[in-house]
Amino acid sequence: MRIQHNGTLMRIYVAESRRYKHQDTYRAVVEALAAAGLAGATVFKGIEGFGSHRVISADRAIDAWTDLPILVEVVDSDENIRAFLPTLEAILDDGLVTLERVQTIMSQTAAGTLDNSAGSG
Repeated sequence: MRIQHNGTLMRIYVAESRRYKHQDTYRAVVEALAAAGLAGATVFKGIEGFGSHRVISADRAIDAWTDLPILVEVVDSDENIRAFLPTLEAILDDGLVTLERVQTIMSQTAAGTLDNSAGSG
């Protein structure tokens, strides 16, 4: 079965070194997203990038210390995403958040569980 609807993609960019209450900021964000009941989240670790401080970090063996970029992506209804923003604002002390409209197309098996293999690749 194919389900189509409009939604919002939220991208949260943070540095790997950022912490919130003694844990990685990205982990605190994912836990808060789950607690708030959002549809799901995926965390990506970048191999190179820079932020507002203009310091380039890269995943290279010669680097003594790296502070790699982390990206958290969430797709849900616009209402759910915007309702989460105050929580996110309380967690982030430095980072970038973007929102964009997306059209989602999901495949589900007959049992109602998501089938992520359909259409991927």
